[in-house]
Amino acid sequence: MPDSRHAASACLPLWEHNLRYEEGDPAVVLKLQAAYPRFCLHPLIRQLIQQVLGPDRHGLIFPTAAAAARASAYVQHRGGHEPRLQPLEGCSAVAVETSADDFGRLKEYWQHAGEILSSRAAESILSGGSATVSETSARAIVRHRVAEYGGCRPQDVLLFPCGMAAIAAVYRAIRRIDPVRPTVQFGFPYVDTLKIQQRFAPNRHHFLPFGNSADIDRLAQILRHESISALFCEVPANPLLTCPDLTSLRQLADEHQFLLIVDDTLSAIVNENPLRFSDVCVTSLTKYFSGYGDVLAGSIRLNPEGSRAAQLQTALSADFEEQLCDLDCSVLEQNSRDLRQRMAVINTNAAELVSRLLQHPAVDRVYYPPVRPDGGGRGGLFSLLLKRPEHNAPPVFDHLEVCKGPNLGTRFTLCCPYTLLAHYTELDEVESCGVSRWLLRVSVGIEPIEELWDRFQRALNHAHD
Repeated sequence: MPDSRHAASACLPLWEHNLRYEEGDPAVVLKLQAAYPRFCLHPLIRQLIQQVLGPDRHGLIFPTAAAAARASAYVQHRGGHEPRLQPLEGCSAVAVETSADDFGRLKEYWQHAGEILSSRAAESILSGGSATVSETSARAIVRHRVAEYGGCRPQDVLLFPCGMAAIAAVYRAIRRIDPVRPTVQFGFPYVDTLKIQQRFAPNRHHFLPFGNSADIDRLAQILRHESISALFCEVPANPLLTCPDLTSLRQLADEHQFLLIVDDTLSAIVNENPLRFSDVCVTSLTKYFSGYGDVLAGSIRLNPEGSRAAQLQTALSADFEEQLCDLDCSVLEQNSRDLRQRMAVINTNAAELVSRLLQHPAVDRVYYPPVRPDGGGRGGLFSLLLKRPEHNAPPVFDHLEVCKGPNLGTRFTLCCPYTLLAHYTELDEVESCGVSRWLLRVSVGIEPIEELWDRFQRALNHAHD
């Protein structure tokens, strides 16, 4: 979904499909025509890999030589052997070939660091093109648009092939500045943000999963005994939509000299601007900024007023290179033209839908951002926990007449059993952090609100006392 060759989401319409997908059931997996590109290789990517490496060899193709070298280093850092690098003729892409045993390590880098070759780039290369990356007018417009909405200057914006590539670049910059001291993950995050801190050198971090005032106190206690390099948080957090106390985190960052990194993907840039509190904001432009679900991109916004802005700028510039190909940048520019109008409808729809769901007898809890003091939009994402969820979540999900699959921020409403898809191998651990395995995450679209409410009511009729 959407109905595009370059769609960024799989369609998994039944609860059973999601379970069987996670178990690797060929009857489900082989039917997928697309999926989220960091997790599942797009058919065009598979075709290009087979063309470059042959049918019986293992590897992935990265957009640049530097990205390929980082992937190779990661495989070795995770205990694998040094891969073989093979540049592609006529373009900047480089294949990284591993043994069958090491391919999983290489796939980890593809997923976590997000320096992936896009399906449009692969399509171009397969047809004899070069998937160019150049300073087009579309790229300049996107950079200016991110800056305008995000409260900074265009020169403070860096673009990436996806949001995780932006986060990985920030992490590398932090490690250039401070190679040893641990990071902190404040609040339960999107899965790969934590994986980067857990698996990338030096593999030192603290995890404060609730992101509440008690975790502020725990952070202050940590800082009394140990210094840290940086703190990562999300505004709001995915999937429980909590919002950290940025004022207190900023005060601690200034007092203890650590960097504050804020992921504002779910704020959609236009709803609120946390850049004034942070040293860096990272955003997945794949989500609300694009809104159409058919292109991946990400951005970094550097706070030019931050006390360590110059140091960060130097560290980020040390290995930054444009990887977002011109084809994707052009689609992103077109998609983002109606961002403000889309978000106005999405904000209103989500607030009304949440208000009605809170009154429904089958609903136990709705996770949704708190009311903002300025009255601004609270975004289009919420998570739903039903009463007796082990009995009710599967049938309600099965009967909900919206698109079913991962991704968020699209014009059309999406629903997925988020915890199952993001944390299938660690469900008990995740539940200890307050995230139910029965959670339904909903990304609200621009459909007429009464139509949406009718769909939810019909699905909720399948819940049982």
